[in-house]
Amino acid sequence: MSAEIGDHGIDSRALLGDFHTALWLPRFREGECGDWSVRLLPVTAARGYWGRGYRTRGAVALIGPFAESGAAWMSLVPMEVESQEIGIAAAHGHTVVLGLGMGWCTANVALNPAVERVTVLERDPDVVALIAGLGIFDQLPAAVRAKIRIVEGDALTWRPGERVDCVHADIWATFLAPGRWSEVQRIHANIGSDMLYFWGQELELHRLDAGEPDLAALVARTGLPLILDMRPDYRERIAEAARWWRTG
Repeated sequence: MSAEIGDHGIDSRALLGDFHTALWLPRFREGECGDWSVRLLPVTAARGYWGRGYRTRGAVALIGPFAESGAAWMSLVPMEVESQEIGIAAAHGHTVVLGLGMGWCTANVALNPAVERVTVLERDPDVVALIAGLGIFDQLPAAVRAKIRIVEGDALTWRPGERVDCVHADIWATFLAPGRWSEVQRIHANIGSDMLYFWGQELELHRLDAGEPDLAALVARTGLPLILDMRPDYRERIAEAARWWRTG
């Protein structure tokens, strides 16, 4: 393997090779709790969410139960990082993060100065225990850690009982699945936030696209307050992402 676990754990930024991001990335150690584990995997090349290829030195992944076997539910690779950046940048006020995952997405939401507090919803206590045991949030400044509250619950049924400004949802192991829009609609109906971003939404928008010339009009058809990238090439990047990541 081209990357090793040093005395202070795994330098996840170094693993990304020639891929660069402004996001904060923690150090990891390998560990496990129940059916979940964090592992260092040999990955020497990876594609970003928007299609570009990169040379990498490895990847840290969260492995957990999926169907009849195990799967990587989250990993620190260019695709995962790029697919979270838009939602993290737009987070503000009281932001709800659905799915704790490896903790780095929540950490970056909390690091956003526009965010006052973060409620993280995670249904599996073993994931919470694993991330706590690995000390991911301990690497953050105390004031940032203080923003974060973890709640156990199911993202498809949970109701906050208070105002939520923004939702960042990543509860799925794979892109594009039947019923994804209905699941996100359920989430929004229960939480009622002003803004929402969900993992892989660009691919789902591309699947909805039937020649709609205006992206805003396409989003309006969903009835959801989706967070969009305001850069003018967003529509083109969506098409490029779909070329690499759509499977049907």
